[in-house]
Amino acid sequence: MNASNMKRRSVAKGIPFLLLGIAAIAAVAVYIILSPEILKDIVWLLILAIVAIAAVVLVIFAAMFILAIPFYIFKGEQYQDGVSYDLKDVKPVRETQDIKDRKE
Repeated sequence: MNASNMKRRSVAKGIPFLLLGIAAIAAVAVYIILSPEILKDIVWLLILAIVAIAAVVLVIFAAMFILAIPFYIFKGEQYQDGVSYDLKDVKPVRETQDIKDRKE
């Protein structure tokens, strides 16, 4: 669906910025390769960040686990009296729908 009054403008003016960005990324990569101590520091920071994220996730998981216990205690267990929960009584949904259609 193109409207008849729509015009398209060339985006070729952005190509120098794209090339500048690629050159900057290449320059940073060359600098890191020529300075192994910086690469070691970057890897160390990445390891620390991953360990910190894992620790935060574990603390949140533990807090959720501990806080869930009172909720389950308060909620209790609910079940119906006089209902069989045997797996042999389970019927596929399609068959039960067919039975309902036949009764109507």
